[in-house]
Amino acid sequence: MRPSTSTHSLRSLRVRITLAAMVVFAVAIGGAAMLLVSTVRSSVEREIRADSARAIERVRARLEAGESPESVTLPVTVDFYVLDGSGRRLAGRAWTGSNGPSITQDPNSGEVLITMPGDPEPIVVYDRVRSTVGTVTLIAASPLEEVTRSVNALARALWLAIPGLVIGVGLLAWWFVGRALRPVYAMRTALAEMSSASMHRRVPEPGTGDEVDELARTMNSLLDRLEYASERQRRFVSDASHELRSPVASIRTTVEVAQRRGADADWPDVARRVLADDARLEQMVDELLDLARLDEAGDPLPDAVVDVDDLVLDEADRLAGRVTVLTDRVSAGRVRGARSQLERVVRNLGDNAARHARSTVALALRTNGTGVELSVEDDGPGIPLEDRERVFERFTRLEDGRGRDAGGAGLGLAMVRAIVERHDGTVVLDQSERLGGARFVVTLPTGEAAAHDGEAPANEPDDG
Repeated sequence: MRPSTSTHSLRSLRVRITLAAMVVFAVAIGGAAMLLVSTVRSSVEREIRADSARAIERVRARLEAGESPESVTLPVTVDFYVLDGSGRRLAGRAWTGSNGPSITQDPNSGEVLITMPGDPEPIVVYDRVRSTVGTVTLIAASPLEEVTRSVNALARALWLAIPGLVIGVGLLAWWFVGRALRPVYAMRTALAEMSSASMHRRVPEPGTGDEVDELARTMNSLLDRLEYASERQRRFVSDASHELRSPVASIRTTVEVAQRRGADADWPDVARRVLADDARLEQMVDELLDLARLDEAGDPLPDAVVDVDDLVLDEADRLAGRVTVLTDRVSAGRVRGARSQLERVVRNLGDNAARHARSTVALALRTNGTGVELSVEDDGPGIPLEDRERVFERFTRLEDGRGRDAGGAGLGLAMVRAIVERHDGTVVLDQSERLGGARFVVTLPTGEAAAHDGEAPANEPDDG
């Protein structure tokens, strides 16, 4: 038995799903963290710019109302400056050296650019306003040191929390996947412990109604079919061995008895008896081989048109020396399939009817809207209702109900059902209203055979 793969191997589905969940979550949470930090920084900066703009508007309103730039009341929430046209400070926070605002003008567009020193560079909002002393420049500068520290602290907290979150997601994924795969492990263990001697065992079904439960039910259904096939094969081998033993033992007994009698033995009679048992043995072996071929048939049936009415009439001629055969209800009927196999169906049903009939067998064939219906009836004792399905089983002979099967092995009707089902047809058994005995009804689909009414019937090689 092949050793089981460890659930901790990198090839394990549980490990791969856990790693995939961790990677996906890490990428997602990392991207979300970066987006959050960027969004927080942008939101804070927008709010600072808005506060600075509102501060400038308030000072602008006072200057336009006539207040002097040197005495105007300035906001305390930002660093505020009032500069004259030459860049000299009229009001606001004092600066020394290069600590003050830097004013430059683009020589091409004439746009004035004002910057403030600092790391990081503060947010600067400015405007030019007419006042009592001429045009002045209002500048609101907001340092970003506190904002940067707060945003960096948030980023550090997120990056420290992300590994723990990823590990937590990995543990949850490991637990949930293990719980989901627990029935699969149980099924694998049950299958690994099965053998030909324990075909009756089944895999446990979790009963959850999900895909795993459906898989378990499907596997048990497959095991049911395998057990049935195995039991059928063992029964077939056992029955075949039993049936083959009878003619072999008969041949041996006949020869041994004749050998003891020596010259007094009727050797021509011995030869006839041995040849009869040999013919019976040969027929049985042929039937067994035909059944085996039907069981293993995987190739499609020949796409040939078969005139079933020709087969029925040929069978009537063959049986004419044994019983009275009625063919007044035989009409034309065509199907697609293997001619040799359909001929075997008609022959086996005809032999079965002739064997159990008192004097008369009726063959009928008709075509309806869905297929061709063949019926074979006899005037024998019939078959009890409880045995009408069992007669299609292999090696079944109803000696009490139908009389002793002279030489038959109980394979003919089993072969009929196998061939008919291979042709997508059905075969049923009921009571004959016409003759009072058994009535076998075979229904075969016509397919596209009706489209070839004007064509000659095609014959294919005998595929047995």
